[in-house]
Amino acid sequence: IGQKYAVVMSLPPERSDNAHRVGRIRSFLEEWRSIERGAKSRAIDIGAGTGVFLSRFLQVTARDGQVWSAVAVEPDPVAAEHLRGLGQFSVRQEVFSGKSGLAGFDLCTLNKVIEHLADPVWLLHEASSALNPQQGVLYVEVPAKETLFHRLSDDNILGALHRHLYDVVSLNAAISRAGLVVMRIERLYEPSGKISIAAFAVRPEAAEARSRKGAA
Repeated sequence: IGQKYAVVMSLPPERSDNAHRVGRIRSFLEEWRSIERGAKSRAIDIGAGTGVFLSRFLQVTARDGQVWSAVAVEPDPVAAEHLRGLGQFSVRQEVFSGKSGLAGFDLCTLNKVIEHLADPVWLLHEASSALNPQQGVLYVEVPAKETLFHRLSDDNILGALHRHLYDVVSLNAAISRAGLVVMRIERLYEPSGKISIAAFAVRPEAAEARSRKGAA
């Protein structure tokens, strides 16, 4: 895990899927709400894995003068120990649920997580409870099923560990069934050659508040 973390973190931004992910999220957050220099914000990454996303996100936002604190949720004990060793954020070694007591976050991320679950709508619904109701943003990223048509037949990139395959329509439907409002969804062609789908969603009250603000 440590070796994989080091390799990804050392990639130049133009070759890094993770760097593009961080840029994508920062861009949306800037459009979604004003984040003043020195203002405190909170992020939670569910299924944090190697920790490359939170590490890069905290580094980049700190350079912008933003003050983010973060929580990594990771049930695998080996990965959780690696994450603690990074010393950059809090680590919760558990399967996330709405009963975890984690709430009020400005950003919640699910990076390449829900495609591995038998009931992804359940986790999306639980993740919504972690959001700040008025301004929290949920970011969901999954492999696109179109990947099947662009890889060799012996490539197991969408293999046995994936319970579901998504396109833009089906990911939008899953997020909506979880009671969230999709604000943006798109298909991505990543530097690694992977094809992914990324979506930004908010709780209904946040979407309604944004709509009223736009109409004012």
